[in-house]
Amino acid sequence: MSPAGTWKLSAAGAVASYGTYQVRVTYGNKFKNGLELLLSGSAYNSHGQDRLFFPEFDGPATYHGIATNADRDGSHQLFANLSWGGFKLQGLFGSRDKGIPTAPFGSAFNVTDTRTVDARSYLDLDYERKLGRGWSLTSRTSFDEYNNDGAYIYDYSATDGPSRVFNRNFAHGKWWGENATFSKQISESQRFSAGAEFRDNFQQDQGNYDELPFVQYFSDSRTSTVFSFYAQDEIHLRKNLILNLGLRYDRYSTFGGTTNPRAALIYNPWEKTTFKFLYGQSFREPNLFELYYVAPGNEANPSLRPETVRTMELVWEQYFANYFRVTASGFYYPIHGLINQQANATNGNAVFVNAGSLNLRGLEVALSRSLPRGLEGTASYSFQEATNASTRMAVTNAPKHLVQAGLSVPLVAQKVFASMDLQYVSKRVTLAGPYSGAYVVPNFTLFARDVSKRWEISASLYNAFNQKYADPTGNGLVENVIVQDGRGFRVKVGYKFQ
Repeated sequence: MSPAGTWKLSAAGAVASYGTYQVRVTYGNKFKNGLELLLSGSAYNSHGQDRLFFPEFDGPATYHGIATNADRDGSHQLFANLSWGGFKLQGLFGSRDKGIPTAPFGSAFNVTDTRTVDARSYLDLDYERKLGRGWSLTSRTSFDEYNNDGAYIYDYSATDGPSRVFNRNFAHGKWWGENATFSKQISESQRFSAGAEFRDNFQQDQGNYDELPFVQYFSDSRTSTVFSFYAQDEIHLRKNLILNLGLRYDRYSTFGGTTNPRAALIYNPWEKTTFKFLYGQSFREPNLFELYYVAPGNEANPSLRPETVRTMELVWEQYFANYFRVTASGFYYPIHGLINQQANATNGNAVFVNAGSLNLRGLEVALSRSLPRGLEGTASYSFQEATNASTRMAVTNAPKHLVQAGLSVPLVAQKVFASMDLQYVSKRVTLAGPYSGAYVVPNFTLFARDVSKRWEISASLYNAFNQKYADPTGNGLVENVIVQDGRGFRVKVGYKFQ
């Protein structure tokens, strides 16, 4: 933020492949009375690819698998942050409208009106205050809203119905919450904190219907609440040994209560060496779609239980000289009660069930170097193995090997830089059984900063070698994999008015 009594205004714009543009305007001010204000607005629009080929639809009745002008994407966002003293008020509104060319859930192929619109807004009021006897209070009061609206075009002519019918699928939610945390430095070697959280989901609506002729397939309105209590204690057993203990209890009106501990032991045997042992338990509650959604081909399961997971991780961090850092970690995450969509053996309907267990184990190694003159480099390798604990079979869309690397080199007086990042993803099992192929995708960027006090310019080339690769799909699609974009570019220009 700028010094007291001054303001800053900046704007940035970008153009990219596939008819894409993006603009952003930001205003910040710190007033002499201590009030700080930040406002930002952005807009994004992309025409997308003119023609996309899907071999699963390659036939005369489905335009030989070619979807035309069905890949558009657009979004806009407004953000505001206001702080004064111990108060901070933050608000956001954002919306995204995405065209869907893949004909999901049996909808018509090669139509331009199948799309989803996601809108999210929130307003948070944070407060911090020092209390007596070394205690401090942090509080957050919040209001949130999320709306998902999908439009799907269906062709019912095969059953003597209309050839174009708009099907609407929606999920609308509103909730407010309060979170308060009390903390105290009990001694030089111990800090304790405890708090409580309440969330009231006072609107949880979902439904599905055809517009014309009107047919209501599903309509559901509910409310729910969540109460949570938590505590954490950080104890310095020695100058170089820290024990962190935590416990959290959550009570959901939908399925009951759950208690989850966590612990961390952090040891610094030498100045530039750190070892960490981390343990935790957590869960994912079933959402309302998984619990109650009923529509043609789908059925509800109100008895669904949460997924549970234990996390165990051992981490080693080592600094060499002044510029090198190595991090290595091994992890093991057993997941139980996995929520998965399956076909009901009696009627063939899709239903969510707690289906077995999943074991996730692996190793990650990362090396980074940062020099004072602007030369930076990072490289990381991750090996992970995700298997079904019952069948011992590999999990879909879970690569065993991931490699990421990045390099940034100053070209002109630490004002003009060239950078490269590279990602390697190994083959992955798909829902239909075959593997999606491994791929390597490099991106290059040339950018200038601080060339003048006000201008910033960058140019990027993505998927520089035009690598053809695909990602596995999920349920509801005919396609087994979706081919991703080839080579693309982006040019971005930013200007600071003051």
